[in-house]
Amino acid sequence: MISKEVLDSLNKLGIALAAKPNFPIPSLPRDISDMDDEGLMDLFVQFTSWSDYLSGARAIAVINEREAERLVTNREADEFLNQWKGGSADRIALVKAKVASEPEVADAKYDLDTKYAFRKLLETRADDVERNSQVVSRELTRRTSGISGIRSRKDSFRI
Repeated sequence: MISKEVLDSLNKLGIALAAKPNFPIPSLPRDISDMDDEGLMDLFVQFTSWSDYLSGARAIAVINEREAERLVTNREADEFLNQWKGGSADRIALVKAKVASEPEVADAKYDLDTKYAFRKLLETRADDVERNSQVVSRELTRRTSGISGIRSRKDSFRI
């Protein structure tokens, strides 16, 4: 797989994708304002860890899907050349149908569809985690930019 080769190349450069966190993806509490500051920051770190991991997993899924697309294209081309006997445009439609029904082509298309579905589901989960991380970030910002923060900034600009 190309993604394995790419990961090996990145590792040789000292660049690694984020490791899978050793805790489950957290849930966002219904009322985040009830959390204490330490719990909120821990939740933010958990979401960020999962977001980092899922970003790398998404990239791998995209690479694998592209590889599967290329395999489908190559198998279709090979079969088309094997099936083609020359002739009129009407025959092209028949050859295309024969190519599509070849087991190797059908298997490659099934593999592509599976990789596409995996990527879409992974993207959905990655987007969920990112949105939840943004909610936690906004709550952290709200807490740190209260009235006392505004007063201290105004006081620092007095002449």
